Amino acid sequence: MHVRNTRGIIGLFATTLSLPLAGAAQAEAESPGDGWRGLFVNNVTLQQGSKAALPSQPSPDRANLVTRRGARLSDFLQLSFKNGDWTWMAAYSDSRTLGAGNAYSLTNPMTFGVNTVETTDHRGKAVNEKSGLRELAATYDKNGTLLMFGKIDTANWYLADPLFAGDLLHGNDYANAATRVVAPPFPSLALVTKRDYGNGLALTGIAGDAFGNRETLDAGRNLFKGDLAYVLEANYQDQKQHYQLTLNRIDAFHHYDKDAVWPGPGDKAPKVDAVMATASYRFDQHWASFGRLSYARGAGQLEDLNYLAGVRYDRGQFYALLSQSATRVGSSHTPYSRGAKGDYTYVSELTLNYKIHPVATLGLTYDLYSSSGDTLLAKDGGWNGAKRNQVIGLRITSFLPF
Repeated sequence: MHVRNTRGIIGLFATTLSLPLAGAAQAEAESPGDGWRGLFVNNVTLQQGSKAALPSQPSPDRANLVTRRGARLSDFLQLSFKNGDWTWMAAYSDSRTLGAGNAYSLTNPMTFGVNTVETTDHRGKAVNEKSGLRELAATYDKNGTLLMFGKIDTANWYLADPLFAGDLLHGNDYANAATRVVAPPFPSLALVTKRDYGNGLALTGIAGDAFGNRETLDAGRNLFKGDLAYVLEANYQDQKQHYQLTLNRIDAFHHYDKDAVWPGPGDKAPKVDAVMATASYRFDQHWASFGRLSYARGAGQLEDLNYLAGVRYDRGQFYALLSQSATRVGSSHTPYSRGAKGDYTYVSELTLNYKIHPVATLGLTYDLYSSSGDTLLAKDGGWNGAKRNQVIGLRITSFLPF
């Protein structure tokens, strides 16, 4: 299952912003000179599916919402102050539903199927009120070694692929930034270390709260109980190629964010181990290719194996991305008995982007979902037993550095 059945991207918008903010954060870190800097990212996403989907797993702390629509407004503000080798950073991000009866996302094209926290009625308003994600961190960066500690959205520090995504400053342009088989752990209190060995080789390590409460400054609730998340990622890249190996471990944990628990007092989400291997290659100024293989093992995994291949084509201010994936259902206990163990969910995706301004990108995405079994999973449009679903998404992402 999705470690966090949200994409609450945001709920899970941290996953929606994972690529662009990773690029932005790295750009900030690499910028010379001391003093204040800032960035503001705004995203509006509208989606319409042909079949009804259940955007989140049932929970006593969250209302269930079955919908064909997803609409979200997301904003991210970051301020940083650099003094020599040290940088202090504060950030706030916020996600809101647009319109009544909408989910944060419906198999979100920007985040490839990681669902969001559902919102409806009075519980939906409560989720919106708690949607703010706060970060406070200190960073030491010298001679190729980076150390960051604090309340950090760690999704911004791994699984990025700048070679294939390219236009990182204008939104999460390639939809498969996060895998379907395991969501980033999103620790609320964490340590990030990164070592740049030169010649394109770098190693990143992350340790922190297994999930925690990202929406308040009350961080580390799982960490204090000994429930941690770990990431180890190796990257090699130059101007033409990028190879990445990511190892991910999430201990069994009790506390979600937004004051939710799994799924009730005393219970814990099962632990998860995952491995993700990624390769990207740019052939020329117009064409690039991408592939990923992911596997997750855990008692609570709804999906456990994912294959993905894609291409990108650039022409002037337009660029298009086409990808095909296959994801295996890893459990016989699927929500509302939609889908069965061993079924494969196939997703064909086409995204057309247009840079309407140097700091703004318009994106139109089409996703075709189909199952090798009798029905799609409920989250992908199989709520009424449908075997296929089509989702059209429109997004506008803008980025303003200052």
